[in-house]
Amino acid sequence: MKRLTYRSARAHVKSEMAHRGRLYFITFIVSLCFLLIIGRLFQLQVMDHTDYSEAANDQHFGAITLNAKRGEILVRDTHSGDLSKLATNTTLDLVYVDPFIINETEKVEIAKKLAPLLFTKSDYRACDEDPDECDYSIIDEPDLNSSVLVDTVWALDDEQPVEVTPTEKTVKTYSKMIDEVAAKTLRKISKTEVDFVVLAREAEADLMSNVVNENFSGIFVDPKRFMIYADPTLITESELSTVSQKLAQLLDYGVIELKKKLSRRKVRYVFLRNRIEPDVSRKIKALALKGVVLLPEHWRFYPEASLASHIVGFLNRDGIGQYGVEGYFNTELEGKKGTIYAEKDPLGRQITVGKSEIVSAKDGDTVILTIDRIIQQKAQEILAEAVEYYRADGGQVIIMNPFTGAVIAMVNYPTFNPAEYTDVFALRALKKDELVERTIPVFKLNDKGKYVPLEEDDYFDEEIEKFVYENKFGPNVFKNKLVSEFYEPGSVFKPIIMSIALDAKEVEPQTTFLDDGPLKIDEFEIKNSDDKYRGKTSMSEVLAYSMNTGMSFVAKQLGKKLMYQYLKDFGFGEYTNLKLEGETKGQVDYYKRWSKAQMLTTSFGQGIVVTPLQLITAWSALANGGKLMQPYIVDSVVKKDEVIETEPQVIKRVISEETSSIITSMNVNSVRNGVARPADIPGYLIAGKTGTSQIAGKGGKYEVGDGSTITSFAGYAPAHEPKFVILVKFDRPRIGEETWGSTTAAPTFRKIAEFLFDYYNIQPSA
Repeated sequence: MKRLTYRSARAHVKSEMAHRGRLYFITFIVSLCFLLIIGRLFQLQVMDHTDYSEAANDQHFGAITLNAKRGEILVRDTHSGDLSKLATNTTLDLVYVDPFIINETEKVEIAKKLAPLLFTKSDYRACDEDPDECDYSIIDEPDLNSSVLVDTVWALDDEQPVEVTPTEKTVKTYSKMIDEVAAKTLRKISKTEVDFVVLAREAEADLMSNVVNENFSGIFVDPKRFMIYADPTLITESELSTVSQKLAQLLDYGVIELKKKLSRRKVRYVFLRNRIEPDVSRKIKALALKGVVLLPEHWRFYPEASLASHIVGFLNRDGIGQYGVEGYFNTELEGKKGTIYAEKDPLGRQITVGKSEIVSAKDGDTVILTIDRIIQQKAQEILAEAVEYYRADGGQVIIMNPFTGAVIAMVNYPTFNPAEYTDVFALRALKKDELVERTIPVFKLNDKGKYVPLEEDDYFDEEIEKFVYENKFGPNVFKNKLVSEFYEPGSVFKPIIMSIALDAKEVEPQTTFLDDGPLKIDEFEIKNSDDKYRGKTSMSEVLAYSMNTGMSFVAKQLGKKLMYQYLKDFGFGEYTNLKLEGETKGQVDYYKRWSKAQMLTTSFGQGIVVTPLQLITAWSALANGGKLMQPYIVDSVVKKDEVIETEPQVIKRVISEETSSIITSMNVNSVRNGVARPADIPGYLIAGKTGTSQIAGKGGKYEVGDGSTITSFAGYAPAHEPKFVILVKFDRPRIGEETWGSTTAAPTFRKIAEFLFDYYNIQPSA
């Protein structure tokens, strides 16, 4: 059993410590609030605290926001041409009440009739199963006022009686819940003035502390939800300007904007509930209650679940796109919200008997991807099976059309379901004697009931219950590593350097060098991965046998400046601008800062970091005749009155057509006769190269042992008329001493290529 270092959990530890500190500090704030707020303020902050907290989530006063229909995210089936929906919308109603067009008797009737529809029996059952997630308090708490003093038979004469408090909790009956819902609804629709305005969510502890210390009239803090809110009815006209000016400085608001929020005004619309099921909507409509309005709302729906989830991304609880296309195109997709608000007089006051004004929502744009749904699905299946089989932390596959730069498939594993993205935070208890890899974060419960990273010394303590993420890596699975993570590519980088040397006329395929043993440079020693040295060796053999010493010879022929210029031309160290959230650009150090050793190691993919997207884009140039294409994943954007299509774009020519043809033949030789042979498919010419790179650890030293490498394979086929380029990458595969790109990534490439030959009906030719 290996000891865990939990480097991957350090960030979580830091966050957890900060969170605990925040909770301790907020506890102090609450205590301070109790001391500072008296009378009516105490009543609102303490006695009515629950109602105000619920209002933050359940209720909006003064206007109703109409969400726009968010644009869809679509993919195409190449064969049929049909479009499939990766992200779309489902329509459910919200219900609100306009209290100023109904009298008190009608309000009572509305509350009574709507209660069983706002809280159905299915809602009740769900609350019974998980009371913590319920919008209403379904637990019948014991009456703390019913404590009694009893004398025990064992009490001495001078002892005080023992206080006994009932502790048993029971679940309220459905009929009792309906009465409570009706009463709460009546309170909501009976309000005549705005008495709740959210000023800040996710407020930091020091900000809440500063607000409390100012002791503003009508301004409150909810430490449980990290919220700052106001009750304008408690702010007098004489205090309004002073409170607005001082509070604006703390909350980073404009004074005029804040003054409007804090001004007293009439209530016109009261929101009751959204996401109402269709059958419930029909029942509400059938009641034909005066002042009760149903409005359709659009909610995000992901019909394909986890298919292409890293490309799609998801919406957070505030409806804002996160990651992928949802994040990058959030503004275009979300459209523009509409509003229903009351008619106002020339002074800006609501006319309570006036008509409602509606500003219609503007629907968002639809994004059509270059992804082929069938290929994406098959690649996901193959990769998932391979990651589990090779016991890797994860894996990625990207497939590109080399002549256009269009991304055909982009796969990460582990994956997630965008519709249930919070599931990635789920933990499970480790089974007794269950082993976990050292890269997987492990947690325990502290004395506060919080999950915290397990300390290394506690790993072997059998008395401590240990927990891991159900998906192994928790929210880390959101990251699209093909664009958001760089790594040292290893030997899969060698054909790029070789193509540079060929294009610069520094070497030819038949150029030879003397491979007479490890190469010593400064304090380093460069060896071949198989510890074999072959004497007089050609450049074709250097690639076929993946010889580090031979690539060092190539680097010497090129020199630092020329190699650097070509690498920059290939796009390394620059953003590809693929239009996905979270892209990074890797790093290529300026050549004047290279040591001689770095120049040599760069030639075989160490000492340089790249993204998989950069790498496959460069490989596409090797395959397509030497042109670096602009990679793209958005086929078109459909707006209301136009369609914007993406046209293939040549960034620049990086190598000549002749060089492209030569390096292709050398890559074919690597597959037919070299270490890349496991990728070979009889009857087809495959051009490709394996890669196995070490992972840098502490102090810049490379890790050793099981699970300390990244393996990969890049290739294209058919070699001289390529239909596709594929990059396969595994993070920390574990199959013992034979863990290489040739034993993991190459066989996976072969499975995907075989499927593509069949899918595209590409016939054997060799």
